[in-house]
Amino acid sequence: MFALKSSAPSLRPLTKSNLQSITRKPLARSTVLLRYQSTSTVSSSSKPAAKLNELAKVIRDSIKSTGPIPASRYMQFCLSHPVHGYYSKGDVFGQKGDFITSPEISQIFGELVAIWFLTRWMEVDSPTRVRIVELGPGRGTLMDDVLRTLFNFPGIAASINSVHLVENSEAMREVQSQTLSPRIEGKDVKLNWYTSVEEIPETKDEFTLFVAHEFFDAMPINVFEKTDMGWREVLIDRDPSYSPDLPTSSSPSGLRFTLSSSPTTLSTILPSTSPRFANLPSGSRIEVSQDSYKIMHRLGQVINQGLGGCGLVVDYGADKAFASSFRAFRKHEIVDVFEDPGSCDLTANVDFAYLRESLTGIATSLGPISQAQFLLSLGIQPRLRKLLDTAPLDRREAIEKGAKRLIDVLGMGSQYQVMGVVSGEPEMKEGIYPFSVKKETVESKVLRP
Repeated sequence: MFALKSSAPSLRPLTKSNLQSITRKPLARSTVLLRYQSTSTVSSSSKPAAKLNELAKVIRDSIKSTGPIPASRYMQFCLSHPVHGYYSKGDVFGQKGDFITSPEISQIFGELVAIWFLTRWMEVDSPTRVRIVELGPGRGTLMDDVLRTLFNFPGIAASINSVHLVENSEAMREVQSQTLSPRIEGKDVKLNWYTSVEEIPETKDEFTLFVAHEFFDAMPINVFEKTDMGWREVLIDRDPSYSPDLPTSSSPSGLRFTLSSSPTTLSTILPSTSPRFANLPSGSRIEVSQDSYKIMHRLGQVINQGLGGCGLVVDYGADKAFASSFRAFRKHEIVDVFEDPGSCDLTANVDFAYLRESLTGIATSLGPISQAQFLLSLGIQPRLRKLLDTAPLDRREAIEKGAKRLIDVLGMGSQYQVMGVVSGEPEMKEGIYPFSVKKETVESKVLRP
């Protein structure tokens, strides 16, 4: 594969907070599984229930008016409410936020994503017009590292004409602008923001690159249980036993899970969207993200426009459905999903098989493979050596720890999966690196700077 030569990107500035984010190892949003229960599985307490926050009141009032709500609606309330939602409150990433992501841990992550983009661009005869799309850009760190890397290669640097960011939060758009505007200063590259993937304009003469890093895990899910009478939906209801004046070990916001007594509209539709769910035995539970399916399908259409394209989906999950991965994070710790709605990050593992199924007939999926396999195959070892050779002595330990954390097979290296997507027919896409490499070929490697 391509190695970054002497003209490779320099070190990303390592601030005090960045250094702490590497050395303190805050919790990544990993694959811990929780069971759905009406009582808390995390952070139980015998103290009196906390006073309901404003969003909890909104949710309880909604349930009182219209009845129990799906988990997807609860997630939408908590994450996207325009006033009280989690992502309406500004920067939630990094050491001071509730979770930390791979691009915040090491610049090498974004550099190797860029190298994969570069190889695919070269494989399709180096189109002269390229646009880059990112879903859920966070602080803009990943896109900044991708652009910094690609701008070191004159051919593709001259071809990049626009960057398209799918971001709902106005506060985060401002953060992203502050990160990326200096990177494209003096270059003929335009920054564009959209609230949904549907808004990305069609193209006739561009090659599209896209990346979705820790995006699909935040998509709303619906939860279903197979019963002897068919599929029923796990809903969220007001807890009748809740009282702010009485000690409680459950219902931090006066909410609980409940199983619908009869079919819901979604319980009659979503479990039939994948053949994998048809023969599950009674008692089985599945988490299904309708939004993820639609967005992935749309991304497949986007890269089939114009000169084609390719992309990467990086997230925690597996090539299967999950039963009970819905969880909440606050200050890098797992907490009850009903704790302080709007102040915690809600997330669920990604069913990569479901994403692949959404691409049937429009694009080709590759993998998924582990993040460790992806990064090792693309050269994290030689890139780390290059960084260490040129880094100040007082920064070398932090740089090495950050890179090792990305490929730790007991942590992020195995928990995070990477799926590639390319335009065109499946029979034309066999052997695309590194998705064609056998797992044992790379996971036996030891990182020795």
